[in-house]
Amino acid sequence: MDLNALRELAKAEAREFLEKDKEYRMGYIEAEKPHPLTRRLSQTYAASMEDGIRLLFSVDNEMSGRAAETLAGETFAVFADRIRKTITSGGRVIFSGCGSSGRLSMRIEQSWRNAIAKLSEKYPQAKDALEEKLESVGNIMTGGDYAVIRAAESFEDSTKLGEEQARELGLGEMDLLVGVTATGETTSILGTAMQALRDGASVYMLICADHKPLIDKMARARIVYTDPKCSVMFLPCGPMALTGSTRMQSSTFEQLAGCVALEGALYDILQSCGVEEEFRGYGWYGAQFATMTQQLMEERAVSVLAEASYREQAVYENNGLITLFADEFLLDVLTDTTERSPTFMTPPFCSADMTQNEPSWAFVKNPTCETEEAWVNCFLREPNCIEWTREKYTQLGLTDKQIEKIPDISLKALKRFMIGNEPMMQRENAPDSHALWVDAKAAPDCFRETASRYATSGSLTIEDAGVALPETGMDMFEHLCIKLMLNTLSTGVMARMGRVDGNWMTSLAMSNKKLIDRSARIVSDVCGVPYEVALEEVYYSRALAEAQGISRSAAQEAIRRLGVK
Repeated sequence: MDLNALRELAKAEAREFLEKDKEYRMGYIEAEKPHPLTRRLSQTYAASMEDGIRLLFSVDNEMSGRAAETLAGETFAVFADRIRKTITSGGRVIFSGCGSSGRLSMRIEQSWRNAIAKLSEKYPQAKDALEEKLESVGNIMTGGDYAVIRAAESFEDSTKLGEEQARELGLGEMDLLVGVTATGETTSILGTAMQALRDGASVYMLICADHKPLIDKMARARIVYTDPKCSVMFLPCGPMALTGSTRMQSSTFEQLAGCVALEGALYDILQSCGVEEEFRGYGWYGAQFATMTQQLMEERAVSVLAEASYREQAVYENNGLITLFADEFLLDVLTDTTERSPTFMTPPFCSADMTQNEPSWAFVKNPTCETEEAWVNCFLREPNCIEWTREKYTQLGLTDKQIEKIPDISLKALKRFMIGNEPMMQRENAPDSHALWVDAKAAPDCFRETASRYATSGSLTIEDAGVALPETGMDMFEHLCIKLMLNTLSTGVMARMGRVDGNWMTSLAMSNKKLIDRSARIVSDVCGVPYEVALEEVYYSRALAEAQGISRSAAQEAIRRLGVK
């Protein structure tokens, strides 16, 4: 291994990034900044799991006040009313997201579909009107539904691929695309917005950042935000509890906002059918969210989370594997466990025909049905995967190198991930195998039967945590509560295992340009070196790892070499 050659390569890559990818330097965006409350997050967790849990929930609770104020405000009413009018007038509302925002967009669509089914049964007189609106809400996930399992390399950094995903939907002037992005600049999402505008649809950008600086810095942002048919809904979520991890506060706020707006549309449909259900106002939902976050900080909820966190940490430290089981909350569990791999650089999910040196530490299964049915139940529709050919990627402007990075993201590939009740001997026979039931309520008999094949089992439920939630058409608070509990569980365990430094996720994969920038900012902050030096060092770390044929965090390796300031 020629270290001098690797160093020169790193210098060249850093120089190219600084010259050509200035638009991906995100340190000025609030959602990418460290949160002042959690500067000592890893140290707090090291001292006490319970104190770490309270600290994370305190950030959600702090944000809940701003959420309540935002949802009660005039700007949100305009946004929500636009969604309601689009649906009642026969148009479609398409939520477009990437990574964590893509998965929350899936969650919103699934909640809509579930609400239609639930309310149709509760109010037979409105059944036809409700079912007529079943397809009124959809989503675009960057890379298609396969990305619920693994991110599709090359998709996130391409406007062209986003444009093509939007074009295939055939959007028109009656439709509304809602671009969901914490930073406001995600390349693929802006690509879907460009195409929607081009096709005559309107666009609303649901963002957690000030979009005005983006207009000056980025051509792609300028095209979208200056278009007269584009509106902006700003959600002031503040920095993430774990720096840059938008799977946390920003995606929570965005999920809440989308669900509340659609809740209003459900009431419109019911009232048109003579159902006397009074809409409680957008502000009511914000107040209920604040109450929920307060309950999660109470002793009973913290104790339940701490017990699950201690157990998961012990499983990993004993070289064991954890399998999370869910039915109604399968998509929520998938969202959190999928995002552990790029966030903390743990082994990614394996499909039935994949071979990798190490199985994923956590996996997700539905104990009630086989895989084929489990995938349909997950989305409440057939999965929407991308079946594009190499020729199509070439026509869309991708280079051979970019195309090579894209895995098989077809429907057939997705269904190779065995998330149903089929036995998985590798996981069941692990030295310290653990089965965890995740739901609002206690586990069904089928889970208990399955769990008997594992060394230990447990549950993580809203009922266990003692959190009382109000009923809504979209069941939004149940899903938000599970989301917050899972985010806290996975973040805490990884912090205790040395994959978080302060409130930086130092163990992350440099899988796209945004994460290259974040890795450099982590090293710059932790080691006290200029950004340009840090950027070269993370590229050098990556080159070393690739030359040695190993997988490791470029940021952590750079910190090890440079030392903590």
